[in-house]
Amino acid sequence: MFNKLKGRYAERKTNKERTVISYEDMPLDDYEQEKTEISPKAVKKIILGVVIALVLGLIVFAFANRDKLTWDNLSVWWNYEVLGNAGNGYPVNIVGSDVEAGNFSVNQGRVAYASDTSFITLNTTGREVNNVQLRYTKPVMKSAENRFLTFGLGESGYQIQSFDKKIFTGTAEGGIYAGDIASNGKYCFVIDGNGFYSELFAFDSNNNRIFKYSFSEYYVHSVAINKNGTGCVAVGVSNNEGEIQTAVYVLDFSLDKPLAKYEIQGDFILDSSYISTSRVALAGGNASYVVKVDEGKLTTVEYGGKPMKNYCFNEAAGTFSLALSKSGDGRSCSLITYNDSGEKIAEANNNFGADSLSTYKGTIATLDGNTIYVYDSAGNLRHTAFAGTGAKRIILCSDTEAFVLSVNQVRKIDLTRSATSDSAK
Repeated sequence: MFNKLKGRYAERKTNKERTVISYEDMPLDDYEQEKTEISPKAVKKIILGVVIALVLGLIVFAFANRDKLTWDNLSVWWNYEVLGNAGNGYPVNIVGSDVEAGNFSVNQGRVAYASDTSFITLNTTGREVNNVQLRYTKPVMKSAENRFLTFGLGESGYQIQSFDKKIFTGTAEGGIYAGDIASNGKYCFVIDGNGFYSELFAFDSNNNRIFKYSFSEYYVHSVAINKNGTGCVAVGVSNNEGEIQTAVYVLDFSLDKPLAKYEIQGDFILDSSYISTSRVALAGGNASYVVKVDEGKLTTVEYGGKPMKNYCFNEAAGTFSLALSKSGDGRSCSLITYNDSGEKIAEANNNFGADSLSTYKGTIATLDGNTIYVYDSAGNLRHTAFAGTGAKRIILCSDTEAFVLSVNQVRKIDLTRSATSDSAK
């Protein structure tokens, strides 16, 4: 038996042409040439996984942009951007002889402005979409995405417009001195008289009055409505023994009395705006303030003795920015951005003036004469661009593009081009 096994072992060992066997008892040549077949069931699982991932991504995107995905916004996008309703590009000459810097807005690349004669909207390619005649001596425009409130300062007439049509024309009970509108169409304004210093009226999207409040101690000159149109912050001023005194009222349109009232001594509020759901930024002459509606607090942002040359509210980013001059001539400005708690989150040292100020996410830009200076969130100068002659206001629409209002045109500027007269398009 031993000899037989020995013989068999010796015979195998000396066979030089024997095919080598793999671990799976398959010739290696055949193993290398073998193709892996994917079953139809596995393919279906892969496709299903991809579809689920895409759907989840779309859901997250829609949730993050739920406030912008309204029927009005989608309709405007489809009718004036998709269906070939293109314009001839920018620049576009303004209608009328003058547009105040505050009566100029840009939303998703679409322009709206109120001149001394007309309310005008332009699509992303410069095509005129809406042209409504205005008959105000001093027109004022307030905007919120696809809703616009126009009125004459100290006059009783007012209008509500969307991007592509006039919605309503109304008459107040007195001269209007402040107003604001929410993106859902709710709005409010402040009038004088009727036995009080000021009266505030709020309306729903069908122009039915839903709220009235009378002020017996302060003349209200600034109002900011919240995102849902359910309340507002009203700012008034009075004289207290020769010194300016400011009052800030937090109003809920479902309540008869203010939620809160704050008094500020020796400062005048220039403007106010909701920059997040429950936070309002106030730009004052001596300091800025944040009304924390959710916490019932007022936070002061000091200027450190530096004159405030300009300001910018950014509701999309939940921030506000200030240009504080380091010199008496208004030049050499520190550009500082704060979050909705009043905490400094970015700063840029700008050696130039700040005739206009605009922010986009972490980017901040200033206009000095006809030149635009653009800084990133780290304070680095990224772009210098020519705004064109007669520039009055700049509004960033991305990190690299801006719209400019001049004395006679609306321009779209590529910020990546050099600061020459060829930069303005």
